[in-house]
Order: sequence, then C-alpha cells, then structure tokens
Amino acid sequence: MLDSIPHAIADAPHERRLGIRWWLLAAAIGAVLLIGYLATAGLIALVMAIASGAHFDPLVVLVAALPGWLALHQTPLTITGAPLSVLPLLPTALVVLLIAATAAWVARRSRLRRPDQAWPVITAMGLVHAFVGASIAIALGGPVGAVPVDAFLSCGLTATIAATAGVANRCGLIYLVWERVEAEVWSGMRIGLLALAALIAAGGVVLLVGICASAPEMAASLARSGAAGDAFGSTLLSILYLPNAVLAGWSFATGTGLAVGRLTAQPLHATPGPVPDLPLLAVLPTHDSAAWWVTSLALPLVVGALVGTACRRVPGTLSRRLLALGVAAVVAAIGAMLLACVVGGVVGNGPIGPVTLRPIVLAVATLCWLAVPGAAVTWLAGPDASDELADSADDPAAPDTAVDSADADAEDTESSADVELDDSAPEIPHTREVADEDPPEDKPSEIDPTEFDGDLIEDDQR
Repeated sequence: MLDSIPHAIADAPHERRLGIRWWLLAAAIGAVLLIGYLATAGLIALVMAIASGAHFDPLVVLVAALPGWLALHQTPLTITGAPLSVLPLLPTALVVLLIAATAAWVARRSRLRRPDQAWPVITAMGLVHAFVGASIAIALGGPVGAVPVDAFLSCGLTATIAATAGVANRCGLIYLVWERVEAEVWSGMRIGLLALAALIAAGGVVLLVGICASAPEMAASLARSGAAGDAFGSTLLSILYLPNAVLAGWSFATGTGLAVGRLTAQPLHATPGPVPDLPLLAVLPTHDSAAWWVTSLALPLVVGALVGTACRRVPGTLSRRLLALGVAAVVAAIGAMLLACVVGGVVGNGPIGPVTLRPIVLAVATLCWLAVPGAAVTWLAGPDASDELADSADDPAAPDTAVDSADADAEDTESSADVELDDSAPEIPHTREVADEDPPEDKPSEIDPTEFDGDLIEDDQR
C-alpha cells in the first residue's frame, strides 16, 4: 500500500497538468453546433411564415437549415445550378463570437493556463466543425448543394480562428508572441489591430452617408417588394449584409472602389449596371454627379493620421516609431485584404456576375493611406517629451542641477513606461495549478515574465 503512494503522487501532477475536462469540451461543441443550427432554422421559419404565397412546412425548414448552417461558416453554395458565394457576414460574426466565448468558457472551467493546454480545445473545435460541414455537404441533395472540400475547409477554419481567439489570452498564446518580438513590433501589431477597427468605422461612416443620400431609392425598392412580408424579408436580408457593405464603404473611400457585375463604383467614376432590387444595393452610385464622393477620400487620411499619432507614443527613437508604424500599416492592410476576399464572390450566372472589392489593390491602397500620413505625423509632429528628457539627461554639458532634475523626471518616465507596458502586455497566464478553486476573477495574478519559463520547468519536475 505504501509503495502505491509515490505512484499516485507522480500521476497527480500529470492529471492536473492536462487539466482538460473532455466531457465539458464535447458538451460545449455540441451546444455550439445545436445553437447555430436552431438559429438558422428559426430565421428561415420566420421568413417563410411572413412571405406572401409561401407554404410553411416544418420539415422543409429543418432541411433548409442544413445549407443555411453552412452559409453561417461562409461555405459557397449552389442553388439550382447557380453559384452563390457572396454570403452575409453578420451571422458569421455572431457564430465566431459564440465559438470564441464557448472556448474561453471551457478553458476557464477546465483551469487551462498554459499554451500546450490550448491546442486540444482549438483542434477539437476546428475538426468537429470541419467534419460536420463536410458531412452536411455530402448529405445535401436536390436544388441546394455544396462541395464537401469547401465545407470542410470553411467550417474548420472559421471554428479554428474563433477558438484560438477565445483561448489566446487565458492560455498564454498572446504572451508567446509578446515575448518573441521586439517592443516596437508588438506595439505596431496592437496599433495595427486598432487601425483595422478604425478603417471599419470609416467604412461605416461612408455607408451611413450613402444610406442618408439614397433614402428615397431605398424606400422605392421596399415599395416594389409588394406585401409587408416581402418587404420585411428584403429589409432583413439587407441587415444581414450590413458588414459586407461596411467593408465596401472602406474600399470606396480608399479609391479602389468595388464592382458588382458590370456596375463599378469609385469616388471619381461610376459605371451603371444591373443589380438585384434590394434596399441595401440602392446605395450603390450609378452616375458621376455626387460631389460628396470625392470628400470620402479624406477618411483614409484621418485614419492614417490617427495611426501616426498612436505611433508617436511608442517609446524609443524615431526609427523605432517608424518601424511600429510600418508594422501597423502592414497588419491593417493584410486584415483588409482578407476581409475583402471573404466579401467577394459570385452571385448566380446572370448579368450580376462576380462581386469583388479588388483585395490586392485594396491592400496596397490601405498600406499607402496609413503609412504615408502616419509617417508624416510621426516624423513632423515633433519629438515626444520622453526624447527631450533623455537628450537633456545624456548631455554632458548640462549643469548638475539639470542632470539631477532630468534623472528624477526619467524615473517618473520609467515608472509610467512600466505602467504602459503592463497595459499593453497580454495577461500572463498562471503556471501553477490550483487544485480546489480558480483565482478570483476580479484579482488577476501577475507573474514576472522572467519567471514564466521557470514555473513551467518547476511544474514539469514535480
């Protein structure tokens, strides 16, 4: 009996180190799949119930929810032989938030703390969604279909990205990046994400102005819908495509524009073409008479100036700030290109044709709009206060009193820099497991980054 005690003690750290409650992970994945499917079925049932001339059949709703679930994960569909790959982004964004929140909940309930504990959650979430999507694509028949490989990749990639975002902070994935890059590169990455949010906001401003200017055309489109149920369906479809329109607004503001079949829209030129009779599409310009279109080019300048202002707060020399600016511009440009690729696609075989935001051209334009004004603000707005203090402290000709004052100010500057570093640094995960309960949520533990690897070694040697 006494001989078995050391073996039990040796096995206990391994169980705590694993930490994953597989039954909890399986239940969470099943709940995510079920919620997504039921939400899709409910939306289809609502549209069928209020549409004029539609016969409500629960079995048809349940079957139609299967390709609808694939559409949630941006899987291209084929409807009666016509391709449909321009899918709404609003349901996809909600699904991503649901998967991320579920993965974070599983990590918290399972007391996951280290990066090696995050990969099972991410892998399980991605593979289950991928296989479910491929199975649905194989089982589909009749007028709606999907390619199994496309369903496998789109569903798996969507779930993997969302699960990674959910566990990145708690399990230390962000910390792994933070400790392996330079300080200015890390600051540039953070500013790049903020720049991506700023350009999305700028696209929303363009869309809002377009909606206000095209309100009569949108009302006329709703009037042509006929019954109240059909008008509600057109409005609901327009709401689901609002994120797509926001990204199109940023593409319009950068000058690269967008194309919907033969219709092209740019601030300096517009070519008319046939589009579906949808209220949201009434915002698209069909002629060159609107003078305010040119003023939309000022929005990228504002975003670039904001990025440059944020880069001026990066501690260090001018070259370090310019490096942070370059990283931020590249991150925002890559994000805009990826989102443009998701928005684009094909709508049927008719005259509408492909829908594209010109992703590569948009990425280059975004990079230039952010880098050039940002560099001007970073370079020409004058040195930061920390640089002036450092110069005065390093000046050998300065009097002793000035040096003492500079040293005191430098200590204050270092303390404020430490505070900024704590704010910018990701939450460092706990490396010591607590057997009975989690640490209080309102008191996050802080661990010295230099001791992080040592704690890992200490846990492995136990």
